[in-house]
Amino acid sequence: MLVENRRYLGRSERFKTFSSKIVRVDEEDLKGYAALIKIEEVISPLIIGETCFYDNGYSQINFLPDDEHWYLSAIYNEKGKIVEWYFDITGKNDLDIDGNPYCVDLYLDMALMPDGKILTLDEDEIKAALDEGKITQKEFDMAYNVLNKLKETINVEYMETFCSRLRLLLA
Repeated sequence: MLVENRRYLGRSERFKTFSSKIVRVDEEDLKGYAALIKIEEVISPLIIGETCFYDNGYSQINFLPDDEHWYLSAIYNEKGKIVEWYFDITGKNDLDIDGNPYCVDLYLDMALMPDGKILTLDEDEIKAALDEGKITQKEFDMAYNVLNKLKETINVEYMETFCSRLRLLLA
């Protein structure tokens, strides 16, 4: 699956060995593509500040929903505890000509941390993309509308339940 295929498989260039499984989710209230990536061994851990995002034994659930403008990456440590829920705001979620899921990234991102803190990320990137003509004003406005809707509707309890459903579907 894409945000570019390798992004859907996490930061796979950091992984020495990993396994992945992608499934189509087609339930009444949940439609899209889900993937489970089990990171067996990394080339080097990804640590930002005090937080380790990728290391040996970590896993990641990705979900690319139909008819939405976001893409989820839920990262878990080796003990199965959530590290973060990360949302890429997307211009389009679709299938390529070979039937592989992909999305078009709109630069703006959001992270929900296990303590409930919400971080808005890459605002400089989306503003630069607008200034450089890489995205339109309509796409810029849509990205912020999606971001604001996500901020209003998600929380830790909701995401734990949501990702538990995805884990069951990926088992």
